[in-house]
Amino acid sequence: YPDNADSCLIYIHEFYMDRFPVTNKQFHTFIKQSDYLPQDTSNYLKHWEKGKYKEGDAYKPVVYVSLRDAQAYAQWAGKRLPTETEWQYAAQGSDGRKWPWGNTDDSTKYNISGKLESVGQHPEAASPFGVEDLVGNVWQLTRDVYDNASYYFVIMRGGSYYNPTSSQ
Repeated sequence: YPDNADSCLIYIHEFYMDRFPVTNKQFHTFIKQSDYLPQDTSNYLKHWEKGKYKEGDAYKPVVYVSLRDAQAYAQWAGKRLPTETEWQYAAQGSDGRKWPWGNTDDSTKYNISGKLESVGQHPEAASPFGVEDLVGNVWQLTRDVYDNASYYFVIMRGGSYYNPTSSQ
């Protein structure tokens, strides 16, 4: 895992990032149009029923997808996953803020409900670049992967209301 100082200067090229995380509806469209089948089906879209998201979940972020699934979606959509640095910049801006909206934690600006919310529920928490849902709802995959010869790390950013009791 790279050891970056608390503050360092990193140059990044111009990039685009979606305003919201990918929704169940968007991912479902991808599956139908591309006939996508995952290499690893363990836990794949386990929150869906019979290959479709539940009623009322169309605009909730898609979860239970692997890095390969996310990369396949991005490629299909003509996009790519952001790097860890790009994600951080999109969330933090150029002024080094602690939260997308500023330097003070404000739990009214993100999901603390214990349940997955539809995207766009907290527009006041948008980053300086207008990117939303960076905190509280779901972890977000980046394209950065680190291998220290013992472990393989896929870097996730953001925050989730979910409180894991173990890892796999």
